[in-house]
Parts: sequence; structure tokens; C-alpha cells
Amino acid sequence: MPLSDHVRLVREFAEGHLTGENRRDYHIRLKLDHSMRVLDNGMAIIKGEGIDGRTADLAAMAALYHDIGRFPQFARYGTFKDAESINHGRMGVLTLRTLDLPGGFTHDEWRLIRAAVGLHNAKEVNPGLKGVLATMVNVARDADKVDIFGVILDHLSQPDSPDRVVVLQLEKHPTRYTPAVLDAVMSGGSCDYSLLRYDKDFLLLMTGWLFSLAYGTSARLLLDRGMVARTFGMLPKNDDISALKEKVLHHLQAAASARR
Repeated sequence: MPLSDHVRLVREFAEGHLTGENRRDYHIRLKLDHSMRVLDNGMAIIKGEGIDGRTADLAAMAALYHDIGRFPQFARYGTFKDAESINHGRMGVLTLRTLDLPGGFTHDEWRLIRAAVGLHNAKEVNPGLKGVLATMVNVARDADKVDIFGVILDHLSQPDSPDRVVVLQLEKHPTRYTPAVLDAVMSGGSCDYSLLRYDKDFLLLMTGWLFSLAYGTSARLLLDRGMVARTFGMLPKNDDISALKEKVLHHLQAAASARR
């Protein structure tokens, strides 16, 4: 079962949604490139955490296929906002059921892969999730988050980005953010997307993800790539944001060193 066969399938499926219209095709290519980087991140996490054997193979598949539902989602609805279209994890499960998939995995293993795809974007991981499926979901979620940091930061750094789809059509403002979003992140809880109004809110939302990373390798990847520094460099400078930065760095540095 060469990994390259699965990579080829994802590429061909994504490219089958290209229309020749640059504005729409930009977003299809964005998610295709994202999927490839999430696979790379997933492989780094698998290696760094010493995950091996069949579990490693299945976790790699969860990372690669995690956003397979994004392509039909955008083609049909013109948005990546699940609340205004369809849950893209669920769409991924439905999509995988329709594809002529490469061999190498049993029926039960494909059920695990579909389950991981369906669960990767849940607001929180069910604490009762155990075993191989838990590893698959956690690898996919962490690998996804690591890459989304770079995607969002690069997008917000480009004043002439094609449109606001990447950050859910949020209002761009140099200093404003929603206090309720900051409060949710500071409390260590997850933040509801319905609270987001400004692009800075999305940055705050992403910092909240850092408290729920499953693996120390993921923390190290973000720190080593300068993603955390870039994020706080784009947020307003005030005492509340400084307190959040200190809390985030303390958490990540402890996670990165404790899980070596």
C-alpha cells in the first residue's frame, strides 16, 4: 500500500473540482495544499511521538484524508463555514464512501479512517475515545491545527488576499477583538465560532487550540516554526493579550519539554 497512491487520489479528487475560475479555484488549491502539509505534519508527529506499526499507517491516512469533504463543500456552497453549509467532517465521511479507494486497508480499517475524518473537527475530543481511533483523531487534529496557524497568518499578512473566505468573512480591523472570545480562551475553554466578529478573534481562537494539543511534538513544531510569536505579533499590545501570551508560552514550553 504505497502512500503515494493515496496522495494521488486526494490530488486528483481535489483537482476534479477546479472550474477554471481563478477566484474559486484558489480555495480548492488552498485546501489541497493544506491537506498535503497536514500529512507532512502528521508524519512528523507520528515519528516524534514514537507511534509505529499499523497505528502509524492509519494515523497518516486520517491526516491525509481529514479534509476530503472540503472540496465538495466549497464546490456546492462556496464557503468553508460549516454553519452556513455542511459539517465538513461529516461530508468527508460521505465522500470517502463514494470513492474508489486504493487497496491495502481492510473494511474495518476504512471504518476507522472514516470515523477519524468525521471526528477531526469536533469541538472537543470525547474523553471516552480510546485506542487506535483516539490516536488517529489526535494526530489529525494536531497536524491540522499546526498548519492552520501558518495558513491564517499568511492570509492575514497579505492585504490583497482574494477574499475573506479563509477567515470566514470576518471583519478586518487593526486592533479590535471580541472580549468574550478572549475570556473563553483565557479560561482554557473552547470558543464558539458564533462569537467571532473580527479577524483578531480568529487569532485568539487559534491560541485557544494550543491548550488542547495532544502531543508535545505538536507544541515543538509550532514553537520552532515561530507560529506563536507571529500570532501574538499580529494581536493588539495590551495587558490582557500579554497575560494570554505568557500563559500560552508557559503551557507550550512545559508540554514540549515534558513529552520528549
